Order: sequence, then structure tokens, then C-alpha cells
Amino acid sequence: MKQLFVILIVCSSLFCSAQNSFKYEKEERIKKVDFPKNALELLKNTLPKNVKKVKYYKERDSLKLSYETKLKYNGKKYSIEFSKKGVLEDVEITIKAKNIKPRTLEMIKKHMYNAYASFRFKKIQRQYQNNISQAKKVIKNAFSGDLKGTFSYEIIAEVKKDKKRYFIEITFTKDGDFKQVRTVIKGSYDHILY
Repeated sequence: MKQLFVILIVCSSLFCSAQNSFKYEKEERIKKVDFPKNALELLKNTLPKNVKKVKYYKERDSLKLSYETKLKYNGKKYSIEFSKKGVLEDVEITIKAKNIKPRTLEMIKKHMYNAYASFRFKKIQRQYQNNISQAKKVIKNAFSGDLKGTFSYEIIAEVKKDKKRYFIEITFTKDGDFKQVRTVIKGSYDHILY
């Protein structure tokens, strides 16, 4: 009986931690020479010629180590993330709420109003993920502003719930359907919020 009780406690705590996911992210700027070589080669062969302000980072979050390059193109901010082995994970473009289709934005806001007492978007990104191992196509679609292909919206928001204020990273499909949410550990997103 005692063993059953211990098993129930362990399972319960695992269930609770799975329901309330947290994200801690810390990045440090690195030199181009310290970036994965295969990732640099992919960037060299796929990025438009007139990109500006290219910077390289090593990023650690609560789950993994990755590499990221940040740059500007046609007045927009891009971040391109790679695994520690230099495999493309995703391309994100910072956008404004007005760049989301009105019906989609309405669905996103409806979810936020239902889940939180109040909220304020701090950063919105259109995210193109490399799920099908077609890295060149993913980068091309992101830089062309493709809205017909597959992408998601990743939003950093300050929310209020149960009289507490905190930050979340919340993801929606391109049609505004909720995908996932993670609570941001304080201080880990200062580099992108301000």
C-alpha cells in the first residue's frame, strides 16, 4: 500500500510539471568562427545578399544548447536557430500584430482573454520550423514572407492571472489555434524584451 502511495505521488508530480512548462533561456554572443561550420555554409548559400547586422550567439535554454544568428533584412529582424550539430531548427521574423490576418488575430486574442485576466504582447514572431529536413526551402519561405506554407506564431506576452503578473511564451498555428504555452523564468528574456 505504501508503494502504491509513493507511485501516485510521483505520477502526480510528473503530471503537474508537464502541465506547467517553464522556459529559461540564456544566450551569449560568440564569434563567427565558433558557429557550426555546416550552419555557416547553409547561411552562405541561402541568405539574401543584402542582409545587415549579422550576429552570432550560443543559446542555452531549459532543454538544450543551440546556436542562433540574428540579422536584419528589408527592415525586419530575423533569428535563425540551429541545433548544436548545426542542423536548422527554425527561422523567426519579428512582426507586429497588424501583420497577422484579422480573423487569426481575433482567435489569438480570444484565447488570451479566456486564459488570463489581462495580457500585453511584448514580442510577436512568425516562426518557420524545419520539420521536414528541407532547410533551404524553410529559409527561402521565411525570407520571401510566404504566408501560404506552414508556420506558427510565437508570442512573448506579459500576463496577469490570479493577481500575479508574469511572462509567457505562447505558440499558435498560422490559423490562430493554440499549440503550447511556457512560463518564462524571470530574467531569461531580458535580451529580447527590452
